[in-house]
Amino acid sequence: MAIFLLFAILLSTSNCVSFASSVSDEEVSRSRQACKLAREYLAGTTVNSSSLEGYVDPRSSLYSDRVEAYWSSNCWQNASCIVSPASTEELAEMMSIIASTNATFSVRGGGHNFNRNFSSVGPNGIILDMTRFTNISLAADKRLVTVGVGNRWGTVYNYLDGTGVSVNGGRSPNPSVGGQTLGGGIGWLTNLVGVTAASVVAAEVVLADSSVIQADEEHNRELLWALKGGGPNYGIVTSFTYKTIPIDKVWFATRWYSAEQNRALLHALFDYEMTSTRDSKANIVYQLSEETGAPQSFVGFLYLDPVEWPSIFSPFYNITHAATMINSTTGTLSDLASNYYAPQYPEPGIPPSRDYVVSLPHKLDEATYNDSYATFTKYAKQAADLGWHMNYGSQPISKLAVHESSNTPLNLTNVEQDWVHVTLQWELAEDDSTAIKMLQELGKEILAAATRHGSHLRYRFANDAYSEQDALSSYGEGNLRKLISISRKYDPAGVFQRQQNGGWLIDRAQRN
Repeated sequence: MAIFLLFAILLSTSNCVSFASSVSDEEVSRSRQACKLAREYLAGTTVNSSSLEGYVDPRSSLYSDRVEAYWSSNCWQNASCIVSPASTEELAEMMSIIASTNATFSVRGGGHNFNRNFSSVGPNGIILDMTRFTNISLAADKRLVTVGVGNRWGTVYNYLDGTGVSVNGGRSPNPSVGGQTLGGGIGWLTNLVGVTAASVVAAEVVLADSSVIQADEEHNRELLWALKGGGPNYGIVTSFTYKTIPIDKVWFATRWYSAEQNRALLHALFDYEMTSTRDSKANIVYQLSEETGAPQSFVGFLYLDPVEWPSIFSPFYNITHAATMINSTTGTLSDLASNYYAPQYPEPGIPPSRDYVVSLPHKLDEATYNDSYATFTKYAKQAADLGWHMNYGSQPISKLAVHESSNTPLNLTNVEQDWVHVTLQWELAEDDSTAIKMLQELGKEILAAATRHGSHLRYRFANDAYSEQDALSSYGEGNLRKLISISRKYDPAGVFQRQQNGGWLIDRAQRN
């Protein structure tokens, strides 16, 4: 449960918790027409079959599985059809059909974001599923790797295993490449090379007019910048090309702790952050839970050299741990990622769940941590009384990471910081409004604490934020205006703003 909650949020481009909205007959009619044309195109001729390669609709035996291909069940919606193009040519034709029918659509990579409508849609639209874009190609000199957006990070790490290089992808193998990168992304190497998107040097993009273009330092340079965290506003990315990082063997370990150790772990976190800013090879993954059954708090340690138990993590070493999740290991990033694989529905024994996350970045400040944790414990106990699960996560971001991320639209403040997030998981749709209100109230109280202590940061991490947190506006007015201009240039008809069902859309961002 703990790994499931923490790592599943590192993802994905898509958002899923909003709630039922009215659907007009006209919208449904347009989506059905788009589905009909898509099915005919993929079949190569007019057919009556309701299921063929790359296409499913409600008559297909595969439909339920495709509808439920999301981390969070609040994203399950009965789209008119789900189309899975296998090439840029097929995707370009799908965009032509969508534009000509004025149909509503959503783009789905790994389905790992939790906000409803970001990568899901009901009977008023179609889903463009990108999971067949799974090409991976490492350049001969190993300096660059091109990755199809339908790949999950575990597949990428496995592909690069043994090559002597890797990429700053997700810390879990579960999320897809596309969603995480379009939201900025945090990886195991972030304190060394910045956010995931900072390593992007090129992208292949299908535009709303069905043209296929390359964005790199020589062609469509402003579009490349916008794709490094600027959301789904410009076109559909089919592949990203990343700079690789020379790296082979690393050291890692992870320990479970009981809730009684949470205060000690919180003090250790601050002490670690005060020294880790000087060592870009150190990284942690960190979660606190108030649950009193099996230990759910944990700290994962990673050092980018094969050095066992390096002193940089010493603030944690004297805290009694309840169990070992991952033994002390010298291995590769592929080995590390495989240890953090999080089973999810419909795998055996994993029930569907509904999930929500609040993004709460702040400067490193011990008083803010203390007040935030006190707020967390209050709400975590309320959640536990209802049979829900709530966790507090820390994501330290160094000034070096900020500097290395300066080629993105994120506009990060040049201070040591922590992209704190709190996750909530429950099961029943009837509890949605109560659960979401609980987490939003928690967020307001932690924001107030950060403001009170002068540690508040405007930035909201798009991969973790819920839709009302307005991630794009947190990039600053100047960058938002620039993103709007780029969107207008590459999508002058506004297809991605008018017809896309949801996501971090610039037309929905608040202007100051």
